[in-house]
Amino acid sequence: MFEVNYSIALRCIGQDLERRGLTTFTIRRDGNHFVVFSSHNDTRAAAPETIRYTPSDIEIIDRCGETRRGSRPNRQFFHPTQMLRAIGDYLDKYGSLLISVTCDDLDPNKSPLCVEYITREGEQVIDDRPGAALFDMCVLMFQKRSQIARPRDRTARSRP
Repeated sequence: MFEVNYSIALRCIGQDLERRGLTTFTIRRDGNHFVVFSSHNDTRAAAPETIRYTPSDIEIIDRCGETRRGSRPNRQFFHPTQMLRAIGDYLDKYGSLLISVTCDDLDPNKSPLCVEYITREGEQVIDDRPGAALFDMCVLMFQKRSQIARPRDRTARSRP
């Protein structure tokens, strides 16, 4: 089966969904593809109800996004793309297999994201994280990316 880096794939899908104005959706893994079903309640978006992302689509979105990343910082730290990237990083870190991610920002009484996945041990999990837990995951991702972007200069710290 196709090996995927969920952090990159979900970030790219999130970027495309934000560009389309979609904020309420379900992402499902379908073999090598990801399929997004947008909610009928999402009246702000002018997008089809179903969008299919192939590995080459994700690669194209990633390449196009490289030119924009860093040049225009996102003023909103806690946004769907960042949440999806953090969820993807979590799945990658623990070797889990994504079944679906549902984002519902229309209901303030529900968690904004519900993730269904299969663990490395084969256990099926439905993870309905509260907003605070998602925020913490995004902070950890931000810190991780900051360390990668600015590696420490170990020679400047060493003393003879």
